[in-house]
Amino acid sequence: MFDNIKVIAADIDGTLAKTAVNPSAYTLDTIRDLQDAGYLFGLASGRPADDVVNKYKVWGAARQFDFIIGWNGCELIDLHENKKYQYNKLKKEWIKEIIDFMAEFNANIHMYLPGVYIASSDTDKAWYSAYKNSRKYIVSDDISIFYKEDNCGIMFRYDLKYDEAIHEKLKTLKDKPYIGFNTQKDLLEFSHKDSNKGYALKQYCALQGISIEDVLSFGDTDNDNEMLRISNGVCLKDGNENTKKLAKYVTEEGCEDDGFAKFIHRYVL
Repeated sequence: MFDNIKVIAADIDGTLAKTAVNPSAYTLDTIRDLQDAGYLFGLASGRPADDVVNKYKVWGAARQFDFIIGWNGCELIDLHENKKYQYNKLKKEWIKEIIDFMAEFNANIHMYLPGVYIASSDTDKAWYSAYKNSRKYIVSDDISIFYKEDNCGIMFRYDLKYDEAIHEKLKTLKDKPYIGFNTQKDLLEFSHKDSNKGYALKQYCALQGISIEDVLSFGDTDNDNEMLRISNGVCLKDGNENTKKLAKYVTEEGCEDDGFAKFIHRYVL
């Protein structure tokens, strides 16, 4: 069914494992089997690439993965060549615009800075985001700290009572160089309109001399959409409906039932 496949990319949360849960031993063994069989395997995450690069150790995987796509496609690490690339960062003046755009929704602003996770309000979710990525946690009500430099992205944790209003307002950004999208139900992220997991995946394929048609990708939600759209995209059974509609395939089991691993064993290995 997938005789041409050379590269496999997978989102983490909601795809390889539920949020804040490590992938199962079966999933990790499946990734090992893929690499043993000669497939290039990489993680495609919304988190900065540096926070993902040592996941194989944390999870107890057999070996390092072949590549990491981070920050929803703003970053790529080729782990064979030990090279890191960044693409399409948000300009600092755009970040200020985005903060002003979101001001009426009283959201908690979140941002990754080098070695730091910063939030505008101290909450358990903000603290945990820093903790799980082993970053220094800083709370600052000085909003200017968020737009002192260009950055790959900015996030807003909001009350779901504003969800409909926020998504209605997002429709007004058509002509802006940035877009907003949910990475969790109550977490909205903004990035450059050309920055997505699909963009970085294409860059990796170009570096390897591999066609995007020879890629199998797995995801479950909006920030995986472009990656799934341009390749042989597979959405998890319990992924969101938008993602399932544009994916070429849907797993027969959900994330908690090892949908990724079972799909691989049925159709690839």
